[in-house]
Amino acid sequence: MRELGNVTTMKTPSFALLLLCLPTLACGAMAPGAQNDAAAPDAGGADAAIADDAPSEAAGPLAAMEFPRSVFGAATGQDGKVRVFGGLSTVALAKAVEAYDESQNAWTQGAFSPVARYGHTVTQDASGKVYVLGGTSDGSTPISSVEIYNPSADSWSTAPDMPTARLGLGAAVAKDGRVFAIGGGVPGSPMSTVEIYSPGTKTWSAGPDLPTPRLCLQAITGPDGLIYAIGGRDANATPLSVVEVLDPASGTWTTGPSMSTERFWFGATLAPDGRIFVAGGVSGGGFLKSVEALTVGVGWSKVASLPEGRGWLATAATPDGHVLAIGGSNGGGLGGQPEPLATMFSYDPVSNTWSE
Repeated sequence: MRELGNVTTMKTPSFALLLLCLPTLACGAMAPGAQNDAAAPDAGGADAAIADDAPSEAAGPLAAMEFPRSVFGAATGQDGKVRVFGGLSTVALAKAVEAYDESQNAWTQGAFSPVARYGHTVTQDASGKVYVLGGTSDGSTPISSVEIYNPSADSWSTAPDMPTARLGLGAAVAKDGRVFAIGGGVPGSPMSTVEIYSPGTKTWSAGPDLPTPRLCLQAITGPDGLIYAIGGRDANATPLSVVEVLDPASGTWTTGPSMSTERFWFGATLAPDGRIFVAGGVSGGGFLKSVEALTVGVGWSKVASLPEGRGWLATAATPDGHVLAIGGSNGGGLGGQPEPLATMFSYDPVSNTWSE
């Protein structure tokens, strides 16, 4: 590979990670597209019904990222800006951080990451520092490196490598500051591995195994301080709706309420109103439009669908309560493969609508 501007180019574009995580492709089918989601809507057409009842807002347009990205991560800083990290950008790996200011509807560029990666995970601690863990740079070989981004200084530092290299993992920071790296694996071989990083001692230790080994999941710390491991796909490339909940204090897992839609490579974020939102993703029928929100102690509810089906996207919440669905792919065709996108949508929980 060689660097070119803000991306690292690859001699041969590798979509192995993306393709091996698509259950339809395992059977020789073509890459899924947004039209497949429309042709096979979730839960008996629930997506279409919600979209008809709650059309997208006319406001916009929302600013697009400088670089299209898929299979990347996002986090909202204490300054209110939403930042994106890494990802596959057309035939390259994006290295520059980009920050979105909702008040200005504009993206600005930040420091380059030392490691080009995609298929990684991103989580943020109480001080605002962002951990970028695992992933891959070639589509099949997992990496174990961990980088820490400081938004206030726009600078990078490194943490000790995870003991287990993996991609498609989830990560969340507990209330006590420990970082939990959960699941993931290599294409075709999901792991149950949980490893815990203690920033005070800068050491990793083994955590309680994830009950359901999974790739391409999301992990979110809820308002109750528990960590929710959501969705993903199993060793048979089957999309999952399962939710398992870890109590970081006791180190015990329990079963949480399942999503209404099986999905992997989706976006997930904790909104200011305390709900955990999941958006889009990949399922047997293609890229999903469906969005649902978990109210802890109550359960999941459907909210307005995305304007189009997208997978491999990232989500983040803004300080005013909006949820952004950023980048990903809707099934376009770079050499017949899904092409990364730079555009995004914004969800208003008051009106239950998406703007573009």
